[in-house]
Amino acid sequence: MADAPSTRSLPIVGLGAGTHAKSLLEAIRSKGEFHVVGLVDDDPTRAGTTLLDVSVSGPEGFETSRPDGVEHAFCGVGGVGSSAARRLAAARLLEAGFELPPIVHESAVVSPWAEVGRGSQILARAVVNADADVGEGAIVNTGAIVEHDVRIGAYAHISPGAVLGGLVEVGADAHVGIGAVVIQCVRIGAGALVAAGAVVVDDVEPGARVAGVPARRLAEP
Repeated sequence: MADAPSTRSLPIVGLGAGTHAKSLLEAIRSKGEFHVVGLVDDDPTRAGTTLLDVSVSGPEGFETSRPDGVEHAFCGVGGVGSSAARRLAAARLLEAGFELPPIVHESAVVSPWAEVGRGSQILARAVVNADADVGEGAIVNTGAIVEHDVRIGAYAHISPGAVLGGLVEVGADAHVGIGAVVIQCVRIGAGALVAAGAVVVDDVEPGARVAGVPARRLAEP
């Protein structure tokens, strides 16, 4: 089954039919700009199933035989801590010739002076304030707050309920956990991980893992 098209909506297909894709289906449906014609997933156990009433198929021929009339796609791959799978999925969509529009939930508040990159995802009740820059493929998840002049790198993930103060910088592929707080002007390095509930008051080096209140670097695993 696919979403029923409106007279003005555009068809879109998703790659990835896991739990994160549910949030994206909700976001897409909330605005009505697109209607989802199907989902594709590499997991053979998902082929032939449905996700929130959208049909899921396997990836056979996906890269070479795009559905007729479908020019847009979204990446339904989520993940905690690593963005590698999301990057790979997005690259497959781009190589197949799809356009990756930003997905923004109707209830999100995004300043007209903010920049929202290709394929980024801003979910329900998130806030992105003036002169913030959300990079390509980044996720600003449910209820997260991105204050003015924040810079979020490509494929970073700002988890539900996280708060980034003004002028924060989050590097590419970094992960800011659920409910974490990053005070103003702090830099989170590329590939870093901020644990859920942490309060970050100092810069975090690239690739580092921090947790606690105030956040401290964790020992390497």
